[in-house]
Amino acid sequence: MTRIETYADALRWLYARNQFSIKLGLEGPRRLLELLGNPEREGVYLHVAGTNGKGSVCANLVALLASAGFRRIGLYTSPHLVSFRERIRVDGVPVPAAWVTEWMRKFLPLLEKHQEEISPTYFECVTAMAFAYFQAQNCEVVVLETGLGGRLDATNVVIPKMTAITSISFDHTAILGDTLEAIWGEKLGIVKPGIPLVVDEERPALAHLAEVKAQAANAPFFNLANRLAKSPAKSLDGFELRGRYGTYPLPANLRSEPHQTRNAALSLLAFEVFLGKALPPAETWLPPLRTARLPGRTQWLEGKQGKANKQGKDVLPVLLDGAHNPGGVEALCRYLRMRGGGRPRFFFSVMRDKDFTAVYRQLRAVSGDIVYLDLTAAFPRALPFSELRAALAPEEREGLREAVISWDALAPLLLPEERVDYAVVCGSLYLLGEIIPTLLPHYRGLEEFEKMLEQEK
Repeated sequence: MTRIETYADALRWLYARNQFSIKLGLEGPRRLLELLGNPEREGVYLHVAGTNGKGSVCANLVALLASAGFRRIGLYTSPHLVSFRERIRVDGVPVPAAWVTEWMRKFLPLLEKHQEEISPTYFECVTAMAFAYFQAQNCEVVVLETGLGGRLDATNVVIPKMTAITSISFDHTAILGDTLEAIWGEKLGIVKPGIPLVVDEERPALAHLAEVKAQAANAPFFNLANRLAKSPAKSLDGFELRGRYGTYPLPANLRSEPHQTRNAALSLLAFEVFLGKALPPAETWLPPLRTARLPGRTQWLEGKQGKANKQGKDVLPVLLDGAHNPGGVEALCRYLRMRGGGRPRFFFSVMRDKDFTAVYRQLRAVSGDIVYLDLTAAFPRALPFSELRAALAPEEREGLREAVISWDALAPLLLPEERVDYAVVCGSLYLLGEIIPTLLPHYRGLEEFEKMLEQEK
């Protein structure tokens, strides 16, 4: 039997549970949770699915809940960037390494005893751990992000108080289906009888499918696309959100990124539906809604003072963004074009199962200065640089080069140059997780990761 003595032992056992494999279905997670005493049954959950933006909506909901006086707010997201503990938080604080270790030490004999019966994956084990932690912390409410899809995702064992689905696009097509209707159907699998459903879907056919699904489940249905419009007040340059219980003005500069403004509006509608009453005055919820975000989602970094590199020059500003599919990258590129501010240098990597040529061409339409960071040594699903080059036309390869993730290799590429004004790291959340520790000593804005890594030593 495996012995768990340290936090590293606990992670080693978890990562050996097919960390990057995908096993959809609810029978295994339900049996696992039953063995653990069904910690998920006591919680109050807000369940969020979608292709892009669901992590941001989860962060927004946590901020809105806190603004309304809720305490002990749980948050479950995936994947993590630098520390496993990012996935499970209460009131913004990551789950302690000591708690992870103790939980694994306590329940590992049970997990191994039933290994052949349930064969739990990494994600199933971590989801069960999250439910147990939220129960132990007596959380008032938990915001729960689906891992993949919705219908057969391990998080779908709960009966939530509200479900929300963000924008969808093509992603994980080998698993979720190769049409938007099929993907949408999988996301709509989180709909529960009588539980309100909030979506943001402008495409009439998909919106109709959602409404039909909700009606069949007797679930109140709310589509942001029908409830958000330019403000009719000439004095207000912004939007008006018609909620279930009230109407709320939203400033045009709510967020600097158009897609994040949309995510914020969806979050506000979902929050009002969950509360079951009109929202308090905007001054209570607007400030936290402006600033709420997860790390690695349109996150700007500035070089640390006194951390100029060997050439004696300050480093470029860096934008970290988790965009990793055509829909997400389209939103990122739209934001970059809108903000202006010069030409970016992209640091880019992607998983092999993504539409990598489409993603690359979207980036190249903004800037032909692209540095590919090959992650194949760390992630079997990563796309090798050679395969990317082979899939591109000769003229598309101009300006494309490869680098390794080390400060010595990256530092010269992060120096200001003529026509290069900032850097963008995108294409995979796994890339952010690999590059953040390298940037950490040289950039401000990563202190949370620095603290977590220090605690885990």
